[in-house]
Amino acid sequence: MKKQKSNIQILIGKSLKDIRTSLGFTQEEVAESLGLAPRYISDIERNKTKGSLTTLVKLCNLYKVTPTVVLREYLIMTDTQLDDSITGFNNLNESEKDIVRKLVQYMNHTKKQNHSQQTKKANKET
Repeated sequence: MKKQKSNIQILIGKSLKDIRTSLGFTQEEVAESLGLAPRYISDIERNKTKGSLTTLVKLCNLYKVTPTVVLREYLIMTDTQLDDSITGFNNLNESEKDIVRKLVQYMNHTKKQNHSQQTKKANKET
């Protein structure tokens, strides 16, 4: 039995750009934080280059997301299945799971607002 090769073209640039902009980072800030050229970040976001696995991990660490967030559209698991894979999450009832999901959404929203306020404050100081 022969294995079929999968020719999935994984394009993560848009996902990375969406995450970066939602956090209020510029390409220059990301590049500087990671010690990379801004052009390289631009090329990744425009799917001109795939970047390395090391770069993906660095970006995920900077953005405080897991690779599953970036690769979500290529994964077979649904969001619910990903939620259930968190240790202990399966032991919660549906009401408790909903509270955890809402808490995470709230924390991400607050984080985004705080970053936006810090950026505005920094811009005023310069």
